[in-house]
Amino acid sequence: MTLEMTSSATSAGRKPTLPWLRNIRVSAIGTSPTLDVASRVLRQLGAQVRTGLEAADLDDAEVVLVDRIGGAAEPAATYLDSVAKRNKAVWVTASAYGLETSRADARASDLSLMAAGGILGHSRIGDEWAPTLPPRALGQKLVGYVVAVSAMHALHSWRADGKPVHVDVPAQGAVIATGLALEMAHALARCPDQGGSARYGAPSGFFTCQDGAVYVLALEEHQWRAFRDALTPALKSVITLEDARANADFVNERLAEWTADRTMEECERILQGAGVPCTAVNTVASFVERSHSIGRSIELQGPAAQALPAEITEIPADHVDEQRATSPLSLADLRVLDAGHVLAVPLAAAWLGAMGAQVSKLEDPQRLDIYRRRGPFAVGESGLDRSAYFNQLNFCKTSLDVNVGQPDADLDVRKFDVVMHNLTPKRAKAVGVDTETVLGTGSPILAFSSSGFGGRGDWSGYRAYGHNIHAFAGLVSGTRDARGEMGDMGTPWADPLTSAAVAAWVLAWSLSPERTNGVGIDISMAELTAAQLTELIDADPSSSYDSDEVGREFFLRVPGTAQLLAVSLHDSNDRARFETVIGRPLPDITTRGELVDLGALDQQNLTELLLAEGIAVSPVFTSHDLARDEFVRSTGLFRPVRSSALGVYEVTGLPWKFVGQPRTELQAAPERRVD
Repeated sequence: MTLEMTSSATSAGRKPTLPWLRNIRVSAIGTSPTLDVASRVLRQLGAQVRTGLEAADLDDAEVVLVDRIGGAAEPAATYLDSVAKRNKAVWVTASAYGLETSRADARASDLSLMAAGGILGHSRIGDEWAPTLPPRALGQKLVGYVVAVSAMHALHSWRADGKPVHVDVPAQGAVIATGLALEMAHALARCPDQGGSARYGAPSGFFTCQDGAVYVLALEEHQWRAFRDALTPALKSVITLEDARANADFVNERLAEWTADRTMEECERILQGAGVPCTAVNTVASFVERSHSIGRSIELQGPAAQALPAEITEIPADHVDEQRATSPLSLADLRVLDAGHVLAVPLAAAWLGAMGAQVSKLEDPQRLDIYRRRGPFAVGESGLDRSAYFNQLNFCKTSLDVNVGQPDADLDVRKFDVVMHNLTPKRAKAVGVDTETVLGTGSPILAFSSSGFGGRGDWSGYRAYGHNIHAFAGLVSGTRDARGEMGDMGTPWADPLTSAAVAAWVLAWSLSPERTNGVGIDISMAELTAAQLTELIDADPSSSYDSDEVGREFFLRVPGTAQLLAVSLHDSNDRARFETVIGRPLPDITTRGELVDLGALDQQNLTELLLAEGIAVSPVFTSHDLARDEFVRSTGLFRPVRSSALGVYEVTGLPWKFVGQPRTELQAAPERRVD
């Protein structure tokens, strides 16, 4: 069967809603950025959603959503008892630190959440500067996606045994498990080298052009060779990627000279044409305009705006197993093929495996995942089973080797309900997991293609890493560092955001009362990232850093230490309580995220004192801080797995739990068992 997207397809393009959750009723109590995202995700996937309700207005909804991140009048213990009496099916509560923890009644703001989740600790331009703050509510929005995913996980549980489920989604854990995934892997595996963005050498960073800037990054030897050729003869003396990292200043200086004489789109076109990840630093508005110019009709505002932007293709299936296709699929029966690599798709598949799905990890023995090959490696000892990143992102999967391009290659995608990848179009076709091949089998399969810029259009072959996508989607142009200059988050954000989105799509599809079509989902990570930034479309980026007239958000340097506290004061009462704790007046603060030095303070345990007063506050953690933090460890977020190569090691597990139940046990990532 040959799939013709324009003729045989039942429908293709963007759909306002899908019918998969059409029998599910959702009630959201109150309003917040977290509830807004979760509600929009579930509505787009077909649920009947009512928002902005009072607690007394609940109907017979199967799913109730509540946000206690910013605090609540009702103590957690009383709230838990109340939910136990009222919950009829699924109740999901987003809390700051977890309803069953010692901080059950603590509050968080987006600022303190990003500090508590380790993001701001990895977004520093220097120890003397405050962290780089992304646009407002970015962390709370990400938690909204996790809330939606956890709700559908709970729906599966409720349908399996009929017992009501109360899901606790600690916002701190949600950010750690997503936005800090790589850095957390590095810390938990005790890797001696630097993790995250610090591991980049050259070329890497932002480079000024005639009309703006581009972000360029080369991590692979073949990318370096292509980059070196593009800048010939300027880099003739630098032979290998390792040489480039040893001469990073020289390489970046040559690139700066090269970009200075060209426009953003010219630099992008030349380097991407050579296979080098290079992207223009767009505003959100210019990203939308450019997307429309190449035929990708992304809408970020108005009724057509979506929480899960994607292009969807549906075709009638020729081969339908009536028993499997005409009722929801249980997680235990859900068969998922993870043909992805690096971060976005593998993390989504790991979550699905942890929820109970049968997940197979496709690997080509001749071309293993870059994370498996490059590390960083546990305690600095190399080995295919010792990669911190690979192990963090591939738990709860079984191995499936496919010798791509060889006569003995045998991949039958019809054995799976879901096939997902984030490969280049050429590689996906060679493996046999591209949408055309998968839907062409005539089976009712959900086929995912996740890429930086979408699988259709002029950018479909573009290479990108997380920071390229941040730049392209408008996140970088909307972010200011402590000097007031354009900046970026220090951790990948687009990738784990996509992981949560992919998991949401799969869970909704599995809950559908029928699946008689083959469905292709084409996800552009840049579009999904831009969907978080709609408030920047018509705004001056600097305006989001203006200090509020009543509330204040700032960083406080703890005297006698190198530690910073992120503090949010929402009103005059917060300010009065803060000043009482520190014993002095707070100076005027003119910029959101300003660094304040109050001199010597007598108080010990300042964080706990402020939390007890209802202040949204957190130390600015790094992943290594969190790996040692007694409170985070007490929540059970870090889960032990047993490995033949490493013995017992830890990974970051699912960032939610069912109240009153133990956390999910996990299995180690598939191993090659090669020294």
